[in-house]
Amino acid sequence: MISAAYETLSPHMNCMRAEARTNLFVMAKLAAGGSVCTVKVRNISSGGALVEGAALPPPGTPCRLIRGDISLEAQIVWLQASRVGLQFHGRAKVADWLPSGQNTQTDVDRAVAQTKAELTHAPIARSATPLISTALTAADVAKVADTLEILGDELADDPAVVAGYMAKLQAFDISVQTLRKLAAMLERSAAS
Repeated sequence: MISAAYETLSPHMNCMRAEARTNLFVMAKLAAGGSVCTVKVRNISSGGALVEGAALPPPGTPCRLIRGDISLEAQIVWLQASRVGLQFHGRAKVADWLPSGQNTQTDVDRAVAQTKAELTHAPIARSATPLISTALTAADVAKVADTLEILGDELADDPAVVAGYMAKLQAFDISVQTLRKLAAMLERSAAS
């Protein structure tokens, strides 16, 4: 299932969402307190958004979410690890925040499924000896996820790459999230 890599947000049900969110993967800037950081917008409604990034401000911080020539004033309502929930002061026009201004999540899911199908049919290189001779640990998997996330962020900072490879970047991001879930499962397994 394509959406299996996405975490549920049940700890944030007290956000009192009044509207359904549209899932997406777009890069944006979050400006708060005189600093600006690059974030991934994971989902959005006309009243708020979930964004992910490094060194995010705490709840209660006023901020501005910026993507190209559109921006919205907001306030951070919750923070968990590298994710924050934003509540917009005005209303967002969700279609403006979609990658092409017209793709829906169904279009993105279809493109991701097609990419996965293409990868499944790609020839697999076989080697005589395994590349890793010891069992993988949760830390090993988390390190690979970190490395791939950095690469994905760098690729997503290039508008030409985003325009030409949106579906492949989405599949790449889902792979990173899946690795993070695998690392968490390995960690729980090792602890028990």
